[in-house]
Amino acid sequence: MTKRPHVVTLWNYLSRFFFLLIVPLVQAVFHAPFSEVAWSSLPGVIAVAGIACFQYLSCGYGVTALEDDGRSLSILYWDSGLFFHRHRILPADCVASVFLRLNPILDLCGAVQVMLDSPAANAKRPSLTLLLRKKEPMRWWNQLRKEITHRYAASPVRVVLMAVSWSNPASGLLVIGILLNRAGKLLGEELTRRLYGIYESVNQTQRLIAWGLPPMVAIVGWLMALGWFCAFLVQFFRYVFFTAGTCPAGTMISRGLFIRSRQLLTDQAIRAVAIRQTLMMRLLHLSSVYLHTIGSGKEKGDRSLLMAAANTQELHYHLARFYPKESPYFFSRERMTSVRPPKNTLLSFVLAPLLHAAAIFLLYALFVRYLALFSPLVLSLLVFPLYYLLLRTAAYRNSFLAEDDTHIAACGYVGDQLFTAVLPKSAVQAVVIRQNPLQRRSGRCRVRLCIGTEKGACFDLRHFRLKDLQKLSFLREAAERP
Repeated sequence: MTKRPHVVTLWNYLSRFFFLLIVPLVQAVFHAPFSEVAWSSLPGVIAVAGIACFQYLSCGYGVTALEDDGRSLSILYWDSGLFFHRHRILPADCVASVFLRLNPILDLCGAVQVMLDSPAANAKRPSLTLLLRKKEPMRWWNQLRKEITHRYAASPVRVVLMAVSWSNPASGLLVIGILLNRAGKLLGEELTRRLYGIYESVNQTQRLIAWGLPPMVAIVGWLMALGWFCAFLVQFFRYVFFTAGTCPAGTMISRGLFIRSRQLLTDQAIRAVAIRQTLMMRLLHLSSVYLHTIGSGKEKGDRSLLMAAANTQELHYHLARFYPKESPYFFSRERMTSVRPPKNTLLSFVLAPLLHAAAIFLLYALFVRYLALFSPLVLSLLVFPLYYLLLRTAAYRNSFLAEDDTHIAACGYVGDQLFTAVLPKSAVQAVVIRQNPLQRRSGRCRVRLCIGTEKGACFDLRHFRLKDLQKLSFLREAAERP
């Protein structure tokens, strides 16, 4: 029986022309309610909304059962399209993850967004997205919660520590810029001028507070602090009230305050388990555990958080219950064949931060000579190469690649984080060994383990010696090739 999705689905069928036409209406409500130019877009808005209503009436979903070799297979189908009809089917056995998303607007409408994903889905979109009435999906989720055999709950303090450590000022400034830009376009130029007026007044305050510092240095410092605080709020509200549990159907993850997520990851969706640390978390002896998955809604190809800022004792306890097969490899490599980068590769690890620091010193010398007022701003950039210098040094001391008959363990660095990953050998879809001309001369290489997610997720291990990789069976053939 074909059912109609929630009426909120109409929002998905409103084309871009609807939003272009409705902007003058919104501006009229705020500034010129009797403007003929603004209200002249009303017929176009009604026409576009009418087409969206017809598109909504042409869509529907349902579940059918097929017989295959004596067993019953459940098939979910989705019909859509007013002019170009589309019929999409998704076998239940192929669903790798189920993602429920709720927010205050959907709560008011009594709806929930359901995203079903499979390994064959697009890299940017889930296999199937539905807006359904909230009652049935949440009843299914609450029924699964009763079957949880082990549960982990992150305390608010641990979520705060993780958000403090992972927040990035650049990402926060990007969010602020997008919000101001969209608000200005929606509510008109007058509001935009007011926002920029507030921004200028903040700049004046910054100049007064910056004792003895050049105004530009103070402004950049305040902007970076504002960006970090915005990124912190995004991370905190995303992961607050975080809980995870394991049940017969897979791994259940629940998180979020305003935008709440309920996620079920089946066993086939999980390709690797990884422990990640920033330098701050490493100093506090804390780690975050992530699942590298396929088919996980809008987080496709992204890692899904399993544990937030856990200490070593908590890692031992919870990992042994969530993933008992992978857990021992994080803490011991006694029965594994292991290789490490040579001892003389320290310079290779820290060369890039040293070059960045040298470039900053050169730029500082030029600014001191010609633009002395801005020279402190250039010198403050040394914070970044210093951080990466410490990170690469820690990576040099801890990097390894190990294997046994069933699993691979790898430790290295990516971006501004250290990682330790454990993955079954069956999860490795491809191994790539790379060498630049200097590495070919020195016999070193870079190893990439691809685990076959939509975005091509992989683990990169750097500065290993090619001859050492012949000790590992899954790399021996590739390492022996010239």
